[in-house]
Formats: sequence, C-alpha cells, structure tokens
Amino acid sequence: MFTGGTIGSSAENGIIAPQRETTKLLIEMYEKEYGSMDFDITEPYYALSENNTGKTLSRLAKAVCDAESSDYSGIIIAHGTDTLQYSAAALSFALGNCSKPVLLVSSNYVLTDKRANGLSNFAAAVDFIKHRHGTGVFVPYKNSDKKVYVHRASRLLQHSELSDDVFSIKNQYYGSYNGTDFIKNPDFSEKADQMKPFGRFSLSDFSNEIEIFNAAVGRDYPILTDCTKAVLIKSYHSGTICTENEQFKAFAKNAAERHIPCYLCGAESGNIYESAAEFAKHGIISLPPASFISQYIKLWLCLQNGIDFDKVRNQSLGGDLLNDKYKNN
Repeated sequence: MFTGGTIGSSAENGIIAPQRETTKLLIEMYEKEYGSMDFDITEPYYALSENNTGKTLSRLAKAVCDAESSDYSGIIIAHGTDTLQYSAAALSFALGNCSKPVLLVSSNYVLTDKRANGLSNFAAAVDFIKHRHGTGVFVPYKNSDKKVYVHRASRLLQHSELSDDVFSIKNQYYGSYNGTDFIKNPDFSEKADQMKPFGRFSLSDFSNEIEIFNAAVGRDYPILTDCTKAVLIKSYHSGTICTENEQFKAFAKNAAERHIPCYLCGAESGNIYESAAEFAKHGIISLPPASFISQYIKLWLCLQNGIDFDKVRNQSLGGDLLNDKYKNN
C-alpha cells in the first residue's frame, strides 16, 4: 500500500513532493537487487504524512483490515516518517497482535538519493513476511548505525530533533537484521492482547476532545473547554511535571470540577520525586509505561468509540504496554 511520504516522493528544485511514479521505482529497485516478487499495489490515499488526520488514519485502517482478511501473506505500507508512529499505533490497535504480518516502511531520503534507507526497510519487510518472523504490526527501519531494527509498531518513540533514527521505548525493539539474517531480540517481551482490537474504526479529522501538553519550563496550562473530554500530559523524562505553582493547582482543580480526567505518560513505578507524589492529590492519573503517541491514539480511539478509557488503560493491545517488570504501581 502506497500512501505517499518521502518514500513515495521525488525532489526537484529543492522541493520534496509526492509522486505516484515512485511506486514503480520502489518495486523496480527491489526486484533488481532481490529478484521478482508477486505484489498487488493499492493506494488508500497519497500525501505527505505530516498532513495526515484522523480521517486518513481511518481510511488506512479500513484498507488494511480489508486486505488482512484476504489471502495475502502479509501487507506492506509505504509511509512518510513524520507521522509514522501515529499510523503504526493506530494499526496496532486496529489489528492487535494476532493478525497477518503488517509492516510500515519509510525512507529518510527520496529513493533516488544514495543516502536513502527506503529500499533496505522495504527488503526487510518482504523478508519478514516471507519467513513468518511474527504476527501483528511492525516497523523495520535502518538507523544511522547501518543496522535494520524491527520494532513492534505500538512502541515507537517520536523522532529526536534533527535525527532520522527510529527507536522503541526502553529500547524494546522486536528484532534486527544481521545482513540477511533476522535475530529476535532476547530482551523483548510482551503480553497477549488483553482487549479486543478496534478493527475498522472511524475517527474525526481532529482530536478536539483531548487536550495535550508537554512539560516545559515556565509554560502555562491549557484552558479547558466544554469540548474537552480528557487531558494527556507528556512528562519530563523522570516522570515529573511542575506541581508546586498555583497555575498547576488551579488547572487540576478546574479539571476535577469539570470531571475531566488528566492522564500522565512517562512515569514508572519505584522511587519517585516529591513532585510526582503530588499527582494523586491533584487527580493526575499515571499511565502504564508506554510511548506517548500510542497512548494518545488509544485514548482517541476509546473516546470516539464510546469505550471507557479508565477500564482499558491498563490492558495491553498490540503490545503497547511494556511487560510486568516495567508496570506501574
């Protein structure tokens, strides 16, 4: 499935833009180096991935669910890097861990650029499907260390600034390729699905029911509206946010009075800082260890599908929650 992005674009006069002709280029490049393969090509939508919305996520999920129920050995989705993590999480929750292998591939540069890793990522996806290395949704990606890592799609972290590399939370990647040999990561572990996958979901264009903010020095807190159904907070790396100022206390009180739950992503069990000890007092709910993006998508899907997030936030789906040794109290 081609959806656009850098892997489906070309560069001209310093501008990168989607070009449908690159669908042929990727297949031709693969077959020239690795031999012929039987592909069916579809196009759920075609755009630069930074322009994706809930509607494109819904369109992609429907296309993948339809294809997953067919006789294909597996499904490969050519996708842009900017919102790769969002689509990966959405498909993880649509399908769970027991589906046919579904792999999202992207490229750090357009395919005609010698620095591009798109062909390597695509070849790893084909090999992964051919040799049945796993079920569910994955992302193979070649980092700057020249090694192709295969990630459980629900565990991807946001790219670091000015970096092309892709990582899993807690470095819990699924496996990697040593040349053409796939090696399962001995430290990888995950739970079986504990809730039913969402299947062909439907999201609104924008998640205006969720108020999102990142911890930042000196920042104010968002204004809650009648549309707000939940707040999702991305903490500092140690699982903390500022809890001592009056702005925070007023924000938490306002949320409580409006019966708006405030969820925090980024905290772990064990010894905590005194600022984090204030969470319960102010109604801040710490989520289990998981990537922020995956929990944002999970929360959005729950709100749009009438599912009580509080009842499922501790239930793993598509491998999103780290195993018990990382579990919060």
